Amino acid sequence: MSTSVIKCPNCASVEVRPTKPDEYECTHCRARFILMRPDVQKMDVVSHNCPCCGKPVEAGKGFRCISCGKYDLCGDCVDVYGEGYNCKECLKKLGKQCLLCGKLAIHVCGSCQKRYEKKQIPQEDVIRTCHSCFRSLFTTLEIIRDGKRVLGTQNFFHYCPNCGEICLDCAEEKKSFFGSSVVCKNCGSKVTLSEEY
Repeated sequence: MSTSVIKCPNCASVEVRPTKPDEYECTHCRARFILMRPDVQKMDVVSHNCPCCGKPVEAGKGFRCISCGKYDLCGDCVDVYGEGYNCKECLKKLGKQCLLCGKLAIHVCGSCQKRYEKKQIPQEDVIRTCHSCFRSLFTTLEIIRDGKRVLGTQNFFHYCPNCGEICLDCAEEKKSFFGSSVVCKNCGSKVTLSEEY
């Protein structure tokens, strides 16, 4: 005979206890519900705090991490990766965390990644950033057209033809008798500045 697990309809916790026949209370979020209609019969639902940052989370609005199973996480402490939401701690364990804010890193420095694969640097030194933090790593240059300065500035990022996007630390200036150029620390290729997309 198999027994079914009773889950709280509010936070999906299995930490529930019976209070009356067919009525249960979640020990985590204190929601009370009737077993026969758990999606409809919610009573006395209270809000609770995010286990990562402590921010108040409205009842039923929290997120659950698919990797570690933590629940009631606020939107700032999770990001979508793979099949669902992952908390910042799990993104860090998976090596997918933004260096600056902890969200999912969609930009990875190609030069850092190749140096890690060659065992020249540890994985935690690979520069990974989300899109908004990557914008802060751009080089800002004045726009000059036809020899005249145009109002405003334009953002650029470093691009290596072999490694792809690279961080400022992997773009190294080489000076020679004929002038200077910027090269990639990993492969030595000449680096170009590409306009922000």
